[in-house]
Amino acid sequence: MIIKHSFPFVGKEEVKEVERIIKEGILSAGKIVEKFERKILKFVGTKFSVAVNSGSASLFLILKFLPKVFPELSGKKKVIIPSFACPAISNAALFAGYEPVFSDINLDTFALDFDDVKKRITPDTLAIVYIHSFGICNDLKDFISLGVPVVEGIAQSFGGKVNGKFVGSYGVASFSSFYATKVITTAEGGSVFSDEKKLIDKIKDFIDYDKKDYEPDQFRFNFKMSDIQAAIGLAQLKKISFILKTRKNLGLYYIKKLHNLERFLKIPSKENNIFFRFVVLTDGRVKAESVIEFMRKKGIMADKPIWKPLHYFYGNGSDLKNTEFAYEHGISLPIHLSITKKQIDFISYILGKALQTQMNKTGDKNF
Repeated sequence: MIIKHSFPFVGKEEVKEVERIIKEGILSAGKIVEKFERKILKFVGTKFSVAVNSGSASLFLILKFLPKVFPELSGKKKVIIPSFACPAISNAALFAGYEPVFSDINLDTFALDFDDVKKRITPDTLAIVYIHSFGICNDLKDFISLGVPVVEGIAQSFGGKVNGKFVGSYGVASFSSFYATKVITTAEGGSVFSDEKKLIDKIKDFIDYDKKDYEPDQFRFNFKMSDIQAAIGLAQLKKISFILKTRKNLGLYYIKKLHNLERFLKIPSKENNIFFRFVVLTDGRVKAESVIEFMRKKGIMADKPIWKPLHYFYGNGSDLKNTEFAYEHGISLPIHLSITKKQIDFISYILGKALQTQMNKTGDKNF
């Protein structure tokens, strides 16, 4: 038996919607995308949205057009991002022409650490890209108070709230991916959310390139979502309450089962958490890689929370101690809507065995 780390949640409802769109013969961006853009606002809390073809594109578009909406940002060249994130974040900043400035994380949230961000802000800082990581939803009032535009990444915390306020509605704009295994999926796809109508209008104009006049130095590019993708998304939105409730229940069950391992593991908080991922940290005596290898041999596809810290690729990160610790000691346990409580029982048991085995190898007999 193989227990997958993540798995898409789709069914007959999505198939039915896609079949209908194909039979109608309008496959590209059209009325279904427009409907998806309206319906999704209910789960983010902003006034406007635009659907695009990926989460990477959505962040790129926000960063590209922020200076067009806020002229005081023109000429600024640096974007603060977490190093503990996927390369899509740094790729988008670089593609938009900016220098990524890698900042450390808070080990309670796996998101940007406020004090570390504060010391990295300069007059050349365009924006802070704040990722609500692994389903952990955070209040961003302190970050907003820094006076630098905050852009929220909500792909892993979509639909989550803090103090009654949706993630994605704190910053000047937010973005999401709807990749196959995200909270909701459109197979591939993404969206930009904002209360700034001018920003949304500029993005909509840019991604719709045909039958328009151009200035000599102007270009547009097709980043549009298709009606087929949007149809899948609309079916997913009808299930969002079930998705969030199920993930919450699975996360709480993990916490219950791992209670006896809290001497050796840092377990995620149940507060403000939709449990997109279930990431634990070993206490430092054991490296994550050895535990993951042990679990995989038992058919459990545990994994690193991220592939590698982003500053490893660019060599311009410094003093990112929490990022380094999370990379060396973080373990992402399988959690998705197809997993069962019986499988979580097995995962928890094998995790305990893996920790005991590795600690015995170090000579630590205190398990």
